[in-house]
Amino acid sequence: MSGPVIPPIKARHSAIPAFAGALAAAAYLLGAVVFSVASKGGFPTLSVASANSPEQHRSVRVNPIRNFDSVEGGGTEVALAALAAPIDGAASDMSPAAVDPVRRPAALASRPQIVLVIDDVGLDVAAAERVMQLPVPLTVAILPYADASIALSALARRHGHDVLLHMPMEPVGLADPGPNALRLGLSDADLQARLRWAMSRVPGAIGLNNHMGSRFTADPRALRVALSAVSHSNPLFLDSLTTAQSRGRAVAAGLGLRALERDIFLDHDRDAAAITERLTEAAELARRDGHAVVIGHPHALTLDTLAAWLDSPDAQGLDFVTAGSLADRLFVAEPGLQASVVE
Repeated sequence: MSGPVIPPIKARHSAIPAFAGALAAAAYLLGAVVFSVASKGGFPTLSVASANSPEQHRSVRVNPIRNFDSVEGGGTEVALAALAAPIDGAASDMSPAAVDPVRRPAALASRPQIVLVIDDVGLDVAAAERVMQLPVPLTVAILPYADASIALSALARRHGHDVLLHMPMEPVGLADPGPNALRLGLSDADLQARLRWAMSRVPGAIGLNNHMGSRFTADPRALRVALSAVSHSNPLFLDSLTTAQSRGRAVAAGLGLRALERDIFLDHDRDAAAITERLTEAAELARRDGHAVVIGHPHALTLDTLAAWLDSPDAQGLDFVTAGSLADRLFVAEPGLQASVVE
């Protein structure tokens, strides 16, 4: 089933603010030169702050990725940067209080929890309807450019599932993420316009995760610009971790959002035995760490294998919860603050 022809989303731009800013900058520079000449008898030496200067960066914390099955990269670690500095050229509404996490004892789950996320929902309506019928709570990630995105979002919510916007983002390589994807070459205004448009196409979404995006999620500034367009609504951001270089969780947390990461891809290898093995790994991970976040796709083989596994002894003793339910347990909202992580 082919999707609609969707024109690129472009934000309107005006040359007047840029021209006024240039005039102000020129006047400031001229004043600095005159003052220096008058006070020292010579011209000042101008310096440009480097993006590589130590003061331009916060500390970097490295966390291990559990069972990293990357489809667009490899590795076993992701560097998590705090990224609390204001966006260049844009006003920041972030204060230290809005960024620093409030840590409280986590509410313990009575049993290990698994979040099942089904990506790429929307283009195949029959497959999407089959997803909705699975007998456990799910998180359904819907593509914004699908003809049926609005209807499927409503259907998923009627079945008690959580809905995410499955936001197309620029990958490494030549794969096409779809219309109105977030790309590094876009202006800040265009990035934000595209994300707002996409959110409007999946009404009722509690947040978003990335569709492809191995190039885009590795750029902290571009990702932060885009997410800041919707951060006021405190959405959940699930980093699909399509690359070991992703900064998704760190950027989202820096904006005060509830941020989760994918632990296991079910069907990178489209083989029933391999999918069952991934599900077994997810169960072991949940029993060890308390929870696991698993991403699959609406392929017939994946859904067949998943349905059979849910009836197997290996799935017994587990609680299947939505991404929102897990985030509610792991994060707490303080009065006057955005969501904060609980450990």
